Amino acid sequence: MLTGLLFILLVALGGAGLTIQMAWNNRLRIATGSAVLTTIISVLVTLTSLALVWASGTTDRGTIPAFNSIPKWAWFGGVFAGYYLVASLIGIPKLGAAAVFSLVIAGQMVAALILDSTGAFGVAKIPPSAFRVIGTLMLLIGVALIQKR
Repeated sequence: MLTGLLFILLVALGGAGLTIQMAWNNRLRIATGSAVLTTIISVLVTLTSLALVWASGTTDRGTIPAFNSIPKWAWFGGVFAGYYLVASLIGIPKLGAAAVFSLVIAGQMVAALILDSTGAFGVAKIPPSAFRVIGTLMLLIGVALIQKR
């Protein structure tokens, strides 16, 4: 139980970190005057941080698979990270952090529900239940309420 709770807390901390990252990146965007340049800097800092962790040997080192050994789409997940960062940096000054992140979470939940129900891209197929659909709808209602000022 504690292991499950610890995992939940670590994932939630990751979500909180994304919000802080956006606040810091937004400040950098003001200084650079460019959401794209700010994203490049952020991604370079991320890459450097991850390279240091990887080089330290504290995690599995892994191997790079042959390009043709996996579906081509599997190589391009980073495109969405760049899009997410740029879109968030453009949105935060206009909508605020709570509105942007509620929209991000709403988009994630709808996409996750679709991926789970279809099993697309190798995700475990989980049929949509009434609870999952109602939970997603409640989340979308929360997003709409957060947008109200």
